[in-house]
Amino acid sequence: MKQRLGIAIALVGQPEFLILDEPINGLDPEGIIEIRELILKINKEKGITFLISSHYLDELSKIATHYGFMNKGNIIKEISKEELEKNLKKRIEIEVNDVNKCTQYLEENKISYEIISDNKINIYDTVNITKLINELSKNDCIVNDLHEREDSLENYYINLMGGNDNV
Repeated sequence: MKQRLGIAIALVGQPEFLILDEPINGLDPEGIIEIRELILKINKEKGITFLISSHYLDELSKIATHYGFMNKGNIIKEISKEELEKNLKKRIEIEVNDVNKCTQYLEENKISYEIISDNKINIYDTVNITKLINELSKNDCIVNDLHEREDSLENYYINLMGGNDNV
């Protein structure tokens, strides 16, 4: 009730922007859902923007449209929901000796990809790994490394902060 009351009091002045610090802290699952739905409803109906500070990243992922990650009082990364979802999406990270030859093959076969660096590509479609490596090899493109990746928001945050030792 305290969280709902606090939001109601803040709405009296008809603000365009509200800052909420840990609005779901200490709530049971039903209370968390109620607060989430209340925030979404107010945002949609009144057009109020919310800045929410929280350690409950999974819950934030259900309502946030933009993220700002902080470490020791400094914003170290700002990212849209779309960009973040792309970073969290299941993918194959492939390291090759020739990105151009690899992308040529991927385009010819209508395989969704993104170039990450001079020698790394993320592949977002499901592919037969053996066939991919064989076909790239036939085109003088050597696969040096290959990993499947899929991150949670929590893992993304931990990696952004430099690993478990730095959090």
